[in-house]
Amino acid sequence: MTNLELIRLFLIAAILVYFVYAMITKRISTLIALPIMGVLTAMVASVGTLPFLGLFAHENAQGETVQGIMNAVLGDGARMMASTIAASIFGGAFAVLLRKVGIAEAIIKKAAELAGDRVRVIAFIFYLATVVIFSAIGGLGAVILIGSVALPIMMTAGISGTVAGAIILLGLTTGGVMNPAGFAFFATILEPVIAGGYDAAYEIVARMAITLFIISALVSVGYILLNVKNSQRSAWHARKTQSAYELSNWALISPIVPVALVLGSIYLLPQVITAELAIIVGILYTVFVCKIKDKVNAIAQSFVQGTQEVAGAVVLLIGLGILIRGVQFYTVTPIITPAIETLVAMLQSPMTYVIGFTLATPLVLYRGPLNSWGIGGSLPAIFATAGFSPIAVVWVLRSTGMMQGFGDPTNSQNIWIADFVQVDPNDITKSLFWVGLVITFIALTWAIVIDQIPLI
Repeated sequence: MTNLELIRLFLIAAILVYFVYAMITKRISTLIALPIMGVLTAMVASVGTLPFLGLFAHENAQGETVQGIMNAVLGDGARMMASTIAASIFGGAFAVLLRKVGIAEAIIKKAAELAGDRVRVIAFIFYLATVVIFSAIGGLGAVILIGSVALPIMMTAGISGTVAGAIILLGLTTGGVMNPAGFAFFATILEPVIAGGYDAAYEIVARMAITLFIISALVSVGYILLNVKNSQRSAWHARKTQSAYELSNWALISPIVPVALVLGSIYLLPQVITAELAIIVGILYTVFVCKIKDKVNAIAQSFVQGTQEVAGAVVLLIGLGILIRGVQFYTVTPIITPAIETLVAMLQSPMTYVIGFTLATPLVLYRGPLNSWGIGGSLPAIFATAGFSPIAVVWVLRSTGMMQGFGDPTNSQNIWIADFVQVDPNDITKSLFWVGLVITFIALTWAIVIDQIPLI
């Protein structure tokens, strides 16, 4: 590399490190940091080489017109995550509808009735109920709805506040890995760097989710067995409550309808059902099995309110798309490739891949560099420039992301739950730290030994 390229590489690294630090310390919002990182990275790589810092369309060395940063990074980046944004809006509408008809609350109360006074059974049933609910919905509102019912019951049964909060967070994360909207997110960041396009990426991500779901469930069961003793009986007894709507048992399976459609299509149909279509079917199923008088208006209101609830995530996805297009800009690739190749050389053996990324799992916390909703979302594109398998990188993001889902003390759900049970958010993180490491290790080992994914 020339001296100028080394200077550019140093500046790009400095930009990324600074903004990661700024996001961790909350000096700057992630919503703002991501697009700025993408634009600055492309500009640093273009300064002195392209006219007007590469911002506008220009001719390359072959005399061909090439789009500048304004179009290739900002324009294309803003549109890149369109599929994920659509899935997020549909998922938001579905979540609102499930809350409005009382399905999520009904599942939790049904779980309480089934649990009886056996402490460990109470823990397992609330974990399972949370998994089912969060396979379809998400957001702090759903956490508050579920936690305000489940947490007092578990604590009254004798489960400590830290463990009770951890059980809800484990259920949230385990269920979330099967959420079709999540499939769309990872398929979108994988699509540009693999053959077969979006459909191939979506199927890879959906199959990956099945493995992660099983691993997370088994490790979560181990956590509950270790932390919830069955030597005592709970003084709490379930009381039957009446829902605002008359809900049948058929209504209670509404949250898993989209998941069942996606997974069923993998094995039974020639083409995988997309997240958007699966969620639409889930919405229609819900309004017809529940006794809602004005079905059309209920759906419309759910979409309006659901869109409002996911607005922040939509802006975040736009910023992430801009960051990914920034590191993919044609002047950036030659600069970062040599550095990434050095890193790839250390991680391209199965042992270093599994052990290295398992030890790196904590980097997903505090909005760190492995966080998929930050700079981590650009890693498949960055590693692909050096020939490292983007599928292997997505395995890393999904595996380490489990710790982020249940263990990051900066998550809004972690903060609310910790406050509700009156413990420090970091206490929950400490309690679940080993769980995240074990999940990552088992998942990456599975990817190498069983799925035999390529690393280069």
